[in-house]
Amino acid sequence: MKILLIDDTAQVRDSLKPVLKKLAYRNEDILEAGCDQQAVQLIAAHQPDIIVTDAKLLLLSGELLAGRDSCPHSRIIVTSSHEFVLDAFCRGGMDSLQKPIDEGKLEDLLRIGAMG
Repeated sequence: MKILLIDDTAQVRDSLKPVLKKLAYRNEDILEAGCDQQAVQLIAAHQPDIIVTDAKLLLLSGELLAGRDSCPHSRIIVTSSHEFVLDAFCRGGMDSLQKPIDEGKLEDLLRIGAMG
């Protein structure tokens, strides 16, 4: 299973990688993007199963949303430090996690995503 981490802060991406490795994801299955353009390229090239993205990048990037059309099967997990932003995404049918990210909740969402 391929997972794409999208966040403009390397520290956030770096903090999530150990959680993914603990869940037995291999390095080659963990993709990273620090901006929307890079994310769009990775989505097109790798068709990730799960996309964990910062809400700000998702909201500000029409390109990222358009790139999503190339892999509609991907489960999206939106992250933000603002609860009201996450509420809006939840009402839209997306999973969400509040920053700082709770590792247990991330693990639960990844397991659900792995089951399809």
